[in-house]
Amino acid sequence: MKKTILLGTTALFAAAIVTGGAAQAAEEPITAGISGYFKSAMGFVSQDNADGELADGRLSNAFANSVEIGVGGSTTLDNGITAGFDVQLDSAGFDERHVFFSGSFGLIQAGQIEGVRQQMTNFAPGAAAAGFGVNSAHFLFGAGGTVGNVRTYSDGLGDEDSGKLNYFSPTFNGFRLGLSYAPDDVASGAYGAAATDGLGLLQGNRAVSVEYSNNFGDFNIRVTAGMEDNRLEVCNFNAAGVAITAASAAAQNCEDNPTSIAFGGTVSFGEFAIGGSYLETEQIGNTATGAGRTREDMDLGISYSSGPMSVALQYGQGELDDVAGLSDQLSIYQLHAQYVLGPGVILGAMLAKGEFDDATAGGLDNDYTTLAFGAHLGF
Repeated sequence: MKKTILLGTTALFAAAIVTGGAAQAAEEPITAGISGYFKSAMGFVSQDNADGELADGRLSNAFANSVEIGVGGSTTLDNGITAGFDVQLDSAGFDERHVFFSGSFGLIQAGQIEGVRQQMTNFAPGAAAAGFGVNSAHFLFGAGGTVGNVRTYSDGLGDEDSGKLNYFSPTFNGFRLGLSYAPDDVASGAYGAAATDGLGLLQGNRAVSVEYSNNFGDFNIRVTAGMEDNRLEVCNFNAAGVAITAASAAAQNCEDNPTSIAFGGTVSFGEFAIGGSYLETEQIGNTATGAGRTREDMDLGISYSSGPMSVALQYGQGELDDVAGLSDQLSIYQLHAQYVLGPGVILGAMLAKGEFDDATAGGLDNDYTTLAFGAHLGF
């Protein structure tokens, strides 16, 4: 039955690709181009205590880069279907790479790329082109202990760029639906690549997300909600939280179906925007009591933009259950701004206050203040 449904769905997709869309002008071969960005920033960090501070002392400074180069292209066929590809490289090598088909049926993506829940995430409004923000994956310049950083985008379960199939529906009266499926927890794989299930690995990732975005006079409202789940192949810890081998996997106390649920919304009016996002994730982590399995992240922000200048005030919080069933918490307050010098050239600055509370007695608490400056060059 499942095979029949799958074959029927595949046939519908194929029919949409062959027949969908209005007729266009003469077909052209795919034209490829290069795009990307280079972000650089320097941060100065002052820490209030010695327990959880950065390794290089109470007054620290750091310099960091974030680089991504993309190669992509597309063409529109006579039947109205647009077909294309996108490949992204960062300092670690290949990052995302996928092909896509779009038309009146919506958008189909196939390859190594984030799922729909991640792609449709709503963030607190900010001025983050230079790489700053409480939810930024680029420049943090602070010690967040076990929590690390605030993240309503990535749930940290498996490889977010695992090979998958994504579908985004057309927008109907402001509503859009997204569906994802990834067979395995790796960036690339093939049938027979793994002889047995792996310890701590995931498979069968499924995601669904819905978005509503519409204008009401001078106001724009965007609301998103999404969920994704996974199946654990083999638990990699026993009930006491000690690593085990496949032979003793029966004595397990892991979360077999880790699931993430996300919500978010933003209201924009004139030059202002206010909003935020929330993500709750079940972790694979385990103990004899079943604790240590939940992580919650959220961000809130308000931004103001006028011409080339943007400024934002944000608050972010991440909370993670530890192995003792207690909750470690990171809170970040951040004011950041950016100025567009010209096409693709942006300067930014950030002032942040971070507070990490380790719930364990004698834990590595840390409070810090960060001042940072950065630049974004896009091409």
